Amino acid sequence: MNSLFLTTFISRLRQTASIPNITMLPFDANRASSIREDIIAIAKDAEKYEPQIASQLIRSKDRLFYTNQYGQAMLNPYALGEIIFGLDYLEGKRQARRNNPEPEDEKWAYIHPLIQKSSKKLFVDGSYANAAADAFIEINARVKKLFHKLRPNDPVPDGADAMNKVFSKNNPMIKFCDLTDDTGMNTQLGYMQMLAGAMSALRNPKAHSNDVVISREEAMRRLMYASMLMYKIDEGVKYSNITE
Repeated sequence: MNSLFLTTFISRLRQTASIPNITMLPFDANRASSIREDIIAIAKDAEKYEPQIASQLIRSKDRLFYTNQYGQAMLNPYALGEIIFGLDYLEGKRQARRNNPEPEDEKWAYIHPLIQKSSKKLFVDGSYANAAADAFIEINARVKKLFHKLRPNDPVPDGADAMNKVFSKNNPMIKFCDLTDDTGMNTQLGYMQMLAGAMSALRNPKAHSNDVVISREEAMRRLMYASMLMYKIDEGVKYSNITE
């Protein structure tokens, strides 16, 4: 969960709770729906690490608003208090991770240094979607630099187009291996498609907003995939005798 989003959301709920006679005032239906959706997103992000808190948030979310005799949405202050308690707990855990970053462990030893540089701090801080997206943004930036170095007078492509041009099976700027047989051609094509696919599916600019939430495990899976691709680019650069 994006740490700024969590902090901001808690602040908004506290402001709502401090409004005089808030429990006597009708609540805007669209705003009530938006609050429920945000709570669901936070709970889904927390369920694998704080399942009890996640379950409490979902239960309290279902009781946060009720409909009065006039069909208006009204706020349940007890459910609001439970939700703020749960969110404060998650915020405290996030702050603890920030003040005491997780030690180096085996998984980071397998992550490419450039991916660590772009994404590790975000991951440790709990910004999982941003950490994953930045890993593939880093791959894209590296390939674009390689294209410019090899063809300085040509317009630099972006994303999947850059991967298809730099690692093309037919006329690659960077080769991964010997292309004189079917095995080499299939290897070149496979990695080109993997890189292009990663740009289309995983280099998601929306992950820098508060709308996209992925779990810690999913973020690490994406970092490992990005790392594998980055190491493969290392091999291609070396095989093609290119100096970056």
